[in-house]
Amino acid sequence: MKNSEHIAINLTTQEFIAGSQEYAVTLNITNTSGKEISDLQVFNTLSAGREISLNDGLESSNLNALEDKKRRLIRDLERAVESAYARKRRKKQSISEQLAIAFIEVVDFYASIFSKRKSQPTTPYWAEEALKIDEWEDVEKLEKEVISFEDDDSFLAKAYAINKEKLERVMSKLEKEQSKVFSKGVTLPEGSTISFPFSFKAPHLLKQKKMDLSFKVSYKFEDEDVVHTRSNTTRISIYPSAFSVPTGGMVGAAVGYAIKSTLIVGDSFSLNWGVLVGSLALGLVISLLASRKPETNKAITVEDFTGGLIIGVLAGLYSEAILTKLQTLM
Repeated sequence: MKNSEHIAINLTTQEFIAGSQEYAVTLNITNTSGKEISDLQVFNTLSAGREISLNDGLESSNLNALEDKKRRLIRDLERAVESAYARKRRKKQSISEQLAIAFIEVVDFYASIFSKRKSQPTTPYWAEEALKIDEWEDVEKLEKEVISFEDDDSFLAKAYAINKEKLERVMSKLEKEQSKVFSKGVTLPEGSTISFPFSFKAPHLLKQKKMDLSFKVSYKFEDEDVVHTRSNTTRISIYPSAFSVPTGGMVGAAVGYAIKSTLIVGDSFSLNWGVLVGSLALGLVISLLASRKPETNKAITVEDFTGGLIIGVLAGLYSEAILTKLQTLM
């Protein structure tokens, strides 16, 4: 039987994905091989943004209770390691690192103002793989290199030790019942379907962009030592971040104010902070009113930084006329 005939893969994403926001991807895998598949694992090899976590909502029509317990314990251990690593990293940061992280957090906070989502700290991309658990040796290595630096009275360290002991008991039961050694993968009976949900944080975008998502699936059969692999790639469209239009509107309003103050008025440029702030506020309001939203239909809409910039320039140039018009309407 060909490798491509062992499993059927269906990758689904949510319909509307915007920059700076979380979005969900689900990989549905069906066992069509005619026999049980073991050590089934899914790896994200290419993502549009940052992977937040493998969701705990793993769904299967026939997922063994011990397999499910093992999977949850491994994920809890990984979360503990991530938290301990973040604490250790904060204690040893240099001033330059603190400034860089502060800048990233400010950008994330600014984006969260318009997306109505709180920014979440993430593990550096170069440390993500190092903090994952794939073998039992990883459990002990991470305990020694990361968890051991926690304070003696730290509940995180105690929770890690408790979950480690539970995982050891679960693996002992699996080894007795199914003759299995430690593995992060799950077993998928013949004809069953399992869903692997992932969560991602889309990158900050000023304009719409198409990006690729790619996953690798690996699995084995009980009577074989060969590891089979499959890949699945899809291209998704990510709309501009919610802050792109209002940011463009404010920048455009400042540009419009500068043009009006120098070219139209004809006098030497003089900065009037009151007028400038008013132009910025007007550009922000108009760009927010004209910004595109998936659930609404408007006669005139803008959806990226360039559109907001144009609206903002017009607001800065004709701020008096716009305000006069608004007064007549009120």
